[in-house]
Amino acid sequence: MTHDLLKNVLTGLNVAVHKVVVSDLKDDTFYALIWMERDGQMMSMDARPSDALALALRLDCPIFVEEDVIKNSKSANAMAERSSNEELRKWLENLSDEDLGRYKM
Repeated sequence: MTHDLLKNVLTGLNVAVHKVVVSDLKDDTFYALIWMERDGQMMSMDARPSDALALALRLDCPIFVEEDVIKNSKSANAMAERSSNEELRKWLENLSDEDLGRYKM
C-alpha cells in the first residue's frame, strides 16, 4: 500500500512523524497537516485527511482535530439534517388521501 511505502520512506530518511492534525473544513472538504521532524527541524506537510490518518495509524502517532473543524462539521451536519427534515415534512404535507390509501398494509 502507498501508506506503507510512505512510512518506510519517512523512516528511512530519519523523519519522525509527531502528529496529524485535521486542520480545516472548507466547502465540505476536510484538510489535514502531517507534522514531522528531521534533524531537529519541525515541518508540516499538507495531506488529504484519509492519507494523513492512514499514515498516523501505521506510525502510531497522535491524531488531532481543530475545534473549528468540529464546530463547522457539526453545524454543516445539522444544516443538512434540517434540510432533509424539511423536505420530508413538505413531502408528507403534500400527500393526498389517495396517496395514503395506496400503501395499505
